[in-house]
Amino acid sequence: MGKQKPVEISLDTPVQYVKGVGPQRAQLLKKLDILTVYDLLYFAPRRYEDRTQITKISQLTPNTNCTVRGYVVLIGPRKMIGKEGASIIIEDESGWVEVFWTIPEIAKRFSVGDEVIISGRVSQDKFSGKMVFIHPEYAIVGKKGIEELIGGSIVPIYPQTENLDTRVIRQIIYNVINDERLVIEETLPTFIREKYGLYSRKEALKKLHFPENFEEAYRARETLVFEEAFYFFLKINWKKEQALKNAVQLNPKGELTQRFLSSLPFQLTNAQKRVIKDIERDLSSKKPMHRLLQGDVGSGKTIVAIYAMLIAVQNGYQAALMAPTEPLAEQHYIVINDFLKDLNIKTVLLSRSVTKRTREHLLNLVLSGEAQIVIGTHAVIQEDVKFKNLAVAIVDEQHRFGVLQRGKLLEKSENFTPHFLVMTATPIPRTLALTFYGDLNISVLDEKPVNRGKIVTAVRTVEKRNDIYNWLFDKIKEGNKAYIISPIIEKSESLEIKACEEIYRSLLSVAPEHVKIGILHGRLPTDIKRETMLKFRRGEINLLVATTVIEVGIDVPDATIIIIENAERFGIAQLHQLRGRVGRSEKKSYCILIRSEKVTEEAEKRLKALETCNDGFKLAEIDLELRGPGEFLGKKQHGFGGFRILHLSKDREFIEKSKIEALQLLKNKWQIMQIPEIRIHLEKILEGDELYVA
Repeated sequence: MGKQKPVEISLDTPVQYVKGVGPQRAQLLKKLDILTVYDLLYFAPRRYEDRTQITKISQLTPNTNCTVRGYVVLIGPRKMIGKEGASIIIEDESGWVEVFWTIPEIAKRFSVGDEVIISGRVSQDKFSGKMVFIHPEYAIVGKKGIEELIGGSIVPIYPQTENLDTRVIRQIIYNVINDERLVIEETLPTFIREKYGLYSRKEALKKLHFPENFEEAYRARETLVFEEAFYFFLKINWKKEQALKNAVQLNPKGELTQRFLSSLPFQLTNAQKRVIKDIERDLSSKKPMHRLLQGDVGSGKTIVAIYAMLIAVQNGYQAALMAPTEPLAEQHYIVINDFLKDLNIKTVLLSRSVTKRTREHLLNLVLSGEAQIVIGTHAVIQEDVKFKNLAVAIVDEQHRFGVLQRGKLLEKSENFTPHFLVMTATPIPRTLALTFYGDLNISVLDEKPVNRGKIVTAVRTVEKRNDIYNWLFDKIKEGNKAYIISPIIEKSESLEIKACEEIYRSLLSVAPEHVKIGILHGRLPTDIKRETMLKFRRGEINLLVATTVIEVGIDVPDATIIIIENAERFGIAQLHQLRGRVGRSEKKSYCILIRSEKVTEEAEKRLKALETCNDGFKLAEIDLELRGPGEFLGKKQHGFGGFRILHLSKDREFIEKSKIEALQLLKNKWQIMQIPEIRIHLEKILEGDELYVA
């Protein structure tokens, strides 16, 4: 027997139990990171269509989105655009128009005389010149259910994936929001909602998806933005008032750090020297260092991190560096070992992919203190990882972890608090940095090493692809290494995108003999990914076809070319990160952005910004100006802080209001826990491994 559907539906209920979903469709929703009812209801529309404006049929123009209202006068089978289907003719007082679907059975849903609302893109029949709707949305007036909301209303349009279009998503959300079994706990007390004019949580979610007007949609979104920001600030500041243990005072001057600096084959930039002084000052204090290090791609953050860790080691303590992905952790391990090869430092790499016996051996090295520098992913903060005396903890690309998840790392020292350094290559405008990292001192690496070659960026359309690849093959023959990046792994029937595996297979059949091709993406086993990267570094592979798994931290100095397919599908920050995989030596490098023939105006502006600007901080400001839906700091919409609704670029006012309210309440924690709405939700988000010391 299958599992019984739940009597009550909560936000934690698996989405497969929602009417219209089931196990198969749940797998499609998983591609959109929708696993629970919470994920579904917080899956915000990317825009709304105003279908309250009804166009007269006689005034329809081709290639526009319109909504018409009329009566069905004819129904029948029809062949159009080379496909068999069904057609209806509707008319209003001004004229008639044909409506066509490639699904013959759809004709059975209509009867002559039905009043209908049709909404979609208008096309023009190339033979008759008449206007026609092809595959529009429709509503039969008077029919109960979601169709009532599709015609003559404000309609939500969602991000979609293969076999799961916006209409299906809308129907599923409608089903759950109107299910009598749905229980949604309130999170904001009445006094806060009244103060800021906010909806209840349930009302906000309903009006986010099905508003009667744009004002309702705006207010619903404000409510959910406030909720997310409010609990974010409560969460990261919850333990702030509790006195942290002192850190150990470390002497920044010593033989190890001097030998390290002397061994470098290049001069430090002035920015690196400035940041190192900041860190030396922090580490020599009893107050734990809490510093955010921002550095554009290729600005030399790794050198600064190594220096900070060596200060711990030369004082007899351990250091740890945590990265968000295994490829990045392995990259750090390889690069750091290379820099330290003559200093007799014991470094270990902790990852989930090692054997049980190897892991036990590594854990013993960490516990005994023999492992002086520990590098890894989330594996570093697992419960069984115990340090002898961790004094310096570093988190790289911390926003990729989802939230400011540093509490567990800071708990790894029992007798003192480790000094803490956050590093990011995603430039954050200062106003945002002060809002979200207000407790951290901020250092910026705003110059690159002098021995870095120029990166030439060019945007080209798909029709130039063959010419670009032939040029690439010639460049590889000259001794260059290159990347080709695709946004997806496998070919999709519904998306006209060059997939990673498709590119790899086609290149194998056409590339000259001197081109040695490898492939790298997230679904490959860890050992295969590691071996592929090693071959690329050694030159056994000179063309690496990959997804964005190589986006951050991969450092192969003799890679000088990166070609990014369907570049319009990436954001500014991600494209800039990908471009940062080249330009890591004195050689001239190239970044070629291949775009589709037709792209949106916003995508056009993004690509133009990349083509004309190499400065990550300037691009971050441009990104804030351009960015609509999507998360500024995270690669996913809900990347940074677990946000689903909140957008850093356009919600600053409500972010500040929620921060003030949260910090005011935190002055009396006992009083907070007397507010039922806050207590229940706060206990839930602080449960388990959440320390979140800000």
